[in-house]
Amino acid sequence: MSNDPGHSFVLGDLRVLELGDSLAASVCGRLFAELGAEVLQVRLPEDARTAESSEARDARVVIDALKCDVSEDDLAELAARADLIILGGSPGVLERHGWTPERLRESAPNAVILAVTPFGWEGPYRDWHATDLTLFHISGMARLLLGAVEDPRAQPPVRAAGEQSAFIAGVAAATAAMPALYRRARSGAGAVIDLSMHEALASMAARELASPALGIVPSSRTRRGDVLGASVVLPASDGWVTVSPREAHQWRAWVEVMGSPAWASEPRFATNDERLKHAGELIALMSAWTRERTRAEIYAATQAGHVPCLPSNGPGEVLQDEHLRLRDAFAPVAGEDGIVGPVPPFGLGAARLRSEPPSRAFSPAPAWPKPAESEVGLPLAGVRVLDFSWVIAGPTATQYLASFGAEIVKIESPDRPDPGRRTALHDVLGRSKLNLGLNLKAPGAIDAVHAIAAECDIVIENFASGVMDRLGLGEDILRRLSPDLVYVSSSGLGRTGPQAEAVAYGTLIQCFVGFAELNGFPGYAPSTGFAWSDPLCGMLLAFSSTAALYARARGRAPLHAIDHSMAEALLWTMPGTLVEVQRGEEPPRQLGNRSRDFVPHDAYPALGDDRWIAIAVTTDEEWRALCGEIPSLRGLEGLDVEARRGRIEEIDAHITAWTEARDALATMRQLQAAGVPTGATFDTQMLFEDEHLWAREFYQPVVTPKGDTQMLPRTPWRWPDGMRPFDAATPIGADNVEVLERIARLTPEAIDALAANGALAAD
Repeated sequence: MSNDPGHSFVLGDLRVLELGDSLAASVCGRLFAELGAEVLQVRLPEDARTAESSEARDARVVIDALKCDVSEDDLAELAARADLIILGGSPGVLERHGWTPERLRESAPNAVILAVTPFGWEGPYRDWHATDLTLFHISGMARLLLGAVEDPRAQPPVRAAGEQSAFIAGVAAATAAMPALYRRARSGAGAVIDLSMHEALASMAARELASPALGIVPSSRTRRGDVLGASVVLPASDGWVTVSPREAHQWRAWVEVMGSPAWASEPRFATNDERLKHAGELIALMSAWTRERTRAEIYAATQAGHVPCLPSNGPGEVLQDEHLRLRDAFAPVAGEDGIVGPVPPFGLGAARLRSEPPSRAFSPAPAWPKPAESEVGLPLAGVRVLDFSWVIAGPTATQYLASFGAEIVKIESPDRPDPGRRTALHDVLGRSKLNLGLNLKAPGAIDAVHAIAAECDIVIENFASGVMDRLGLGEDILRRLSPDLVYVSSSGLGRTGPQAEAVAYGTLIQCFVGFAELNGFPGYAPSTGFAWSDPLCGMLLAFSSTAALYARARGRAPLHAIDHSMAEALLWTMPGTLVEVQRGEEPPRQLGNRSRDFVPHDAYPALGDDRWIAIAVTTDEEWRALCGEIPSLRGLEGLDVEARRGRIEEIDAHITAWTEARDALATMRQLQAAGVPTGATFDTQMLFEDEHLWAREFYQPVVTPKGDTQMLPRTPWRWPDGMRPFDAATPIGADNVEVLERIARLTPEAIDALAANGALAAD
């Protein structure tokens, strides 16, 4: 064991230099800092920085607490000693300041250089003006966030509260950088990675992005018969609860929890299809029961019956939640008396997380291998992952690991196939994986899995608590077979704590942590909407898995077990709101597309049905530019932000009268050319036809087993020597013989015996 005081930190030997003024870059740096890296910041001069919202400033209280600000005068020396350089901001601004990947590469040829920019370092939109609002709309996420609504005109496409574009892009950046650092630990080679915030947000919707290639048209935002969805928010006597009895046995248990009312046995509610047809009536009947009970009563009763249900909380309530406190989900913020912030969702414990910022200079350089071109390949080449995950979060993680060169062995039961196969989700998340169709309850199946696990570096699973242990596939058993195995377990609330057994899905988690309560428009109930937490968790799972491999390669304190909590992952992206609550400030509750800081800042109707355009004026200069484009605003150029706030209704009326008769895409280009941050509200078909994404080769060809070519989305980062082309998703059991012969090393006779016992299956 090393005498290094930071040896207990997973990333304690990393030196990270953060340049620019990008909140997304700072989020990326925060994740490295929390796991022990020394992170030093060089900010742009005040007059070169972009305007920042109060949401962003409050978030920085936590995001930057474990970093140290240093002078630009020391940049050359610091860059030469850095292992990871995170460059964040607008490419044009960074170039004018002399900060480019090319110049940094000259000072640090073997470092990992990561550029985090709104639209990428290259492409037609490279120098467009961007804000959190406009990125949400241009990426297509604004249309998806709330899901279908009763009246699209009253509830336009909307951004999420809390500068979420920066958190998604920051996590995506860290997800890309960590495999590059793992490769550097083995070969000494650096890398240059181009991360687009726009593509990071768009990539959250894997299924929707794949739809155009499969001939699926974007769905209407108008809510029709199916108002249930996978989850439904119901009123309680003291707030709201979210319930998701999506499977037949869960529906039966939910009916029992409600006391088996007579209406539940009526033919109109007999099947899932019938329940969807009569959703309005059903919700009214369920609401009559929930409205008479508190959230706590409903939560206790449903969880006792194994019904997926969680209370909808506000951010203040989350800070007091017993389960989260006992899991140490919050820690004191360095330099902030009495303020706590969320910690990374990996179940590491306080001793393995940095609690104070580093000194103003990097510590002495650790030893790194000397670069050898012959040894430089894909970053995760030679890494093998045993994948028990399904639906979104886990499959997202393993797809990213596959893209970096890892070999993924997905075990899938023929009796309960991955639900993602029912949609386009599998076409995206199932790519580049070997598939073993295996009935784990059949004789010999577990022994076969043990033989595979003995040859693996990582196991990822997201079953209910206790399932893997009961199958004989728990952490202790598999580690005896492979002592250096990284065992990654993902669940709604974590594997420890008083609510570890709770049944929960990602959409329920969004209500539980207060995320849903912050989004949308005043006067509306919380909406589960898009499964936001799942793709976020997928990236964090990929990051933490690779961080564990890095610690192993560097001989640091091993990270054998990752206890990933979806609730804590989503809370990790909400530090600003949690700071506001603790300071007694009013958090940004359901502001829609408006801002507490900038005016005008909203989505306005454009020509066509449910077509919108987002405009975000953040400076007086941008306001004057907008007035120059909209004739009816001329004469108001001299209004400052406070004067504009006082006349917001008048200003919005002028903008609406101008935009609603105009094409959204043409208006976006016109205002962008004038210097106004603007974004048309894209749907997935518009994204599929977007010139910028095609110029950046965001859609790449995949040849299916039937010989068809599909243009499917790639990852949100460009890294020419670090990524491999995706192979098409395969049917269940497509690789049974290869996996069992080459990896498990079973004889043909043993494989035949498994088949005879009913253990193997294939489409």
